[in-house]
Amino acid sequence: YQYILPRLAGMGKAMSRLGGGIGTRGPGESKLESDRRHIRSRIDKLRRDLEQVRQVRSVQRRQRKKAELPLVAIVGYTNAGKSTLLNTLTGAGIEANDRLFDTLDPTTRKKRISDTQEILLSDTVGFIRKLPTDLVEAFHSTLEEAALADVLVLVSDASSPDMLAQHVVVEQVLQQLGATSQPRIDVLNKCDKIEEADFAPLPRAIRVSAKTGEGLDQLSDAIAAILRARECKISVLVPFDQYGIVTDIRAMGRILSEEYTDHGTQVTAMVDAAAYGRLLSRYPAVFAGEEG
Repeated sequence: YQYILPRLAGMGKAMSRLGGGIGTRGPGESKLESDRRHIRSRIDKLRRDLEQVRQVRSVQRRQRKKAELPLVAIVGYTNAGKSTLLNTLTGAGIEANDRLFDTLDPTTRKKRISDTQEILLSDTVGFIRKLPTDLVEAFHSTLEEAALADVLVLVSDASSPDMLAQHVVVEQVLQQLGATSQPRIDVLNKCDKIEEADFAPLPRAIRVSAKTGEGLDQLSDAIAAILRARECKISVLVPFDQYGIVTDIRAMGRILSEEYTDHGTQVTAMVDAAAYGRLLSRYPAVFAGEEG
């Protein structure tokens, strides 16, 4: 609509309505103004709708944050197979079609990647070359999933002849969104369609096929390794009457050992910095003197 609005004047007599009588407007003028009002009205409504989407997604993010699970965002060029990858990894059952912008509203699902680690896995709207500024604004509520993620999985279509150019576009859009500090995992999807030698441009990328399931265990291991690298070791004495703290530690990290003493339960665990901050704010008296 924003593209069409300034170009209506050039449509001339094709949009004209002739009117008779005193005070009527000239050919094309009445229809042109009517169309402009209609388009402006639609733009205003869509902006209100987008604002409502932003508010809803903001509430959803706060709810997910309470779950205290790391968020892993699947990003990539449009039609790279992101939704199919999410379906195969989590059984999300979302519609995945071979067409541009098939995913407009991100889907987030839980995924267990190890015996002690669960994550939230989210797909995003596909990127395109020279994404117009207006579209970036319109998709901002969905693209924010990438900016707020703990880990980014950059999916490329290995069967596309423009794979490298598309990969550059994805990097540029991520920079535009401010998603530059998160750890990243390059993934070459649709590897079942090409020969081994064709993988040379991204030698460190994990080769997967969302369709057949090939390489997905390696991808889960890579995500788990990145999350483990952010962990630190803590040792804390939990009083018997506050054993719920142990449940919180287990939910936020990995418990290495529990030893029962005369004064409480000595817990040794691995947690990341964010989880440790939450534990310290909830239980300052317990964690103020912890070791590690």
